[in-house]
Amino acid sequence: MTRARLLAVVALLLVALGISLGACGGDDDAMVPAPPASETEPAAPTPAPATAPASTPAATPTPAVRGTPGCGRTLPADLKPGETTSRVLQSANRTRTYLVYTPPAAGPSSAPMALVLNFHGLGSTGAQQHVYGGWVPIAQREGFVVVSPNGVDNAWLVSAGLDDIQFVRDLARTLGEELCLDPARVFAAGISNGGFMSTTLACRAGDLVAAVAPVAGQAAPGAACGERPVPVISFHGTADGIVPYAAGTITAGSFTGTPFAGIPASLEAWAKHNGCSESPSETRIAADVVKVEYTGCAAPVVHYRVEGGGHTWPGAPAVPRLGTTTTSINASELAWAFFAANPMR
Repeated sequence: MTRARLLAVVALLLVALGISLGACGGDDDAMVPAPPASETEPAAPTPAPATAPASTPAATPTPAVRGTPGCGRTLPADLKPGETTSRVLQSANRTRTYLVYTPPAAGPSSAPMALVLNFHGLGSTGAQQHVYGGWVPIAQREGFVVVSPNGVDNAWLVSAGLDDIQFVRDLARTLGEELCLDPARVFAAGISNGGFMSTTLACRAGDLVAAVAPVAGQAAPGAACGERPVPVISFHGTADGIVPYAAGTITAGSFTGTPFAGIPASLEAWAKHNGCSESPSETRIAADVVKVEYTGCAAPVVHYRVEGGGHTWPGAPAVPRLGTTTTSINASELAWAFFAANPMR
């Protein structure tokens, strides 16, 4: 499928969801945690919203309590059950934008819902990832909220003077004040640059996110990490031409040539952080997929190695220019099952 045809298919899907495609700049590349010293802070993107965002009402309800029958909260006027809405948020004196899907059951009588934060790759958009990640059909079925934010200049964690971690905290707090959310079930997933974003949240905001699911890109825990073990389920192709599976260098625009320790090294670092005491086991679950699972952990570390897989999301529509997309597994379905089994403890 050509790029033009792929974008046309995505556009049709977005229309079906009631949102607009927005701008698509740059490559669907990965990012590395540290930006070049010469990086300057770009301006915030201003994509046209699908619907005129309503002003955020003042927060008066108390936080949701896990297991309560309902919060009694009426949805804000701009949000509709079973629909996706484009919204804005002021964070650190900057206007940020995001998409939010509220499931059909959302409303005053709903039980506290889980929240999945869905991060796009470098050069992509929240609207594109909202479709590509495949979270909305699962959210409709399972009754959770999906948020697909837009990074500044279509990127995460690479702009000097910009705190994307604080933006996510502000976003989660705002939604928690408006919706009946379960604070013990806030999860993060993303591809490439968004995968690095989700694992950075696990490191620097482990008090917020219960578990994470990076795809085709993940950061290892470092000195800035909190002490809490965070459940991690990840997916990566061995033939990824952008973020290499083995130790090598990133091939991503201005980051081309940047050293990367590789996925096995990142997994070992997370296993150490999560207190895993035994070597990982490997189980072939498909001709092209091996499940790698650490045991004896304070928090689980699970990885799906896609043999011959490219810089792609397992189970998503194929993007040939980024390599092979496996259909043997569905990353979003596996990640949701993992999330459901690993609330904040």
